[in-house]
Amino acid sequence: MAITRRRAITRRPAAAIGIGALVLLGAAAFAAPANADTTGGNAPAGPYTLTITKLQNPAGGGTPADGTPQTSSLPPIPGVVFSVAPVNGVDLTSPAGWTTAAGLTVNAAGQVVGGGTTYTTGAATALPATGATGVTTYSTSTAAVYEVTETSAPAGTELGAPFLVTLPLPQSGNWLTDVSVYPKNTVQGAPVKTVDDAGAYGVGSSVTWSVESTVPNQVAGDAFTRYSLADPLDARLTPPAAASVAVSLASPTGAAIALPATDYTVSVAGQTVMVDFTASGLALLTANPGAVVTAAFPTVVNAVGGGTIQNIANQTISTQSGSTTTTPSDMVQETWGDVTLHKVDPNGKALAGAQFQVFSSKSDAQSLSDPVAVGGATTFTSDASGDVAIDGLKAQNDGAGADLSYYIVETQAPAGYVIAPAFAQSAGGYAQTVAPGSSANATVTVTDPQAPPIALPLTGSTGTAVFVGGGLALAALAVAAAVLVVRRRASEEEPAA
Repeated sequence: MAITRRRAITRRPAAAIGIGALVLLGAAAFAAPANADTTGGNAPAGPYTLTITKLQNPAGGGTPADGTPQTSSLPPIPGVVFSVAPVNGVDLTSPAGWTTAAGLTVNAAGQVVGGGTTYTTGAATALPATGATGVTTYSTSTAAVYEVTETSAPAGTELGAPFLVTLPLPQSGNWLTDVSVYPKNTVQGAPVKTVDDAGAYGVGSSVTWSVESTVPNQVAGDAFTRYSLADPLDARLTPPAAASVAVSLASPTGAAIALPATDYTVSVAGQTVMVDFTASGLALLTANPGAVVTAAFPTVVNAVGGGTIQNIANQTISTQSGSTTTTPSDMVQETWGDVTLHKVDPNGKALAGAQFQVFSSKSDAQSLSDPVAVGGATTFTSDASGDVAIDGLKAQNDGAGADLSYYIVETQAPAGYVIAPAFAQSAGGYAQTVAPGSSANATVTVTDPQAPPIALPLTGSTGTAVFVGGGLALAALAVAAAVLVVRRRASEEEPAA
């Protein structure tokens, strides 16, 4: 058959977000046509048409092509661009030309070679990108050997290996002027990123990130030479120790596949967590297409900043065919917000020394159980300006969904004041919803009533009457005593009768 495939040339990555896939063209190597008359001058005249249908690589590697149209249930790949160039120096109007064509291949550098000779190619024609059905076509009136090169592919598809085809194509004693080929690429899905922040409420809490990568199916002879996952963390996340990174492998149905520690390495350099598979691990992955690699690791949220902490991981895969592609995961995020309280008396005067605690549920607030720690602190005190800054409360679970509410309890009022009723423990504290963003939440004013004074006796009261009455009685006694003394003296001075 006159359709040939070759091993991939050294290919550039498809794009920063591309995932590689090896082209598998189901065609035999060039061989001298067995039945068609190629003695020269007997090949049919043009025009000739080459129909390229780009399909996803099946697990079994596909069916060999013979140049005739085929029916396939494989998913097509739109958006793939090919170029077609004639091979110079091969004259298909002579028997010698067909003999030469039968010995041609394409080397690792993308050159057409055969019989110790390297052949140049003519001007290449860029074809329209494959459409929704994965099809693009090329038409010519010149009989020749053509090199077909895949020049670009969409995200998730590796650049395929160039191949050779003759137009026309001898086939089973006949000639094909309309030739159909079905190069196939392994298509990968992007790695999947998730976050688990259950139990994390304040800055300083631990948040676990996970990356899941589905192992692509490789064609025979194109094993992995590199398989790595890299996660460059935001500066507001404290990276884990390498020993804290858990790597696992599972079948497509979720059954665990043994993954020895010697099959991969984990490194943490700066803010980047890296998982690289060793030679034994690469062999294991190649043998388990469809398996899912998971890398999970904890980080500590050390600051809020603008309130949204995003995370994207990258997957890099290289194969023996020379392809290296890197693709990012989806983006996940953590959302955080700030709460500021302003403590005042009934006249609006700032009060220092009020103490507060924050709880994730009303029941915890009523029992003062499990206060939320923010930066290691669980009690927050108003300053001389009456302000209490609680910087860094989780706004949403796993960075999405409804904003969370917290319950703020005033645990101690300033001297001379009593706790604001709305912030009392008995009431379950003050419910405050935290929106994402450092400036998205309004300041909450907390007014503490003054403590009531002790009761003092009033002027003219019973207590005063007692003192006044007692004084008058004493005065009356003194007057009575004086009268008695005067009378006694007078009686002593009267003469006897």
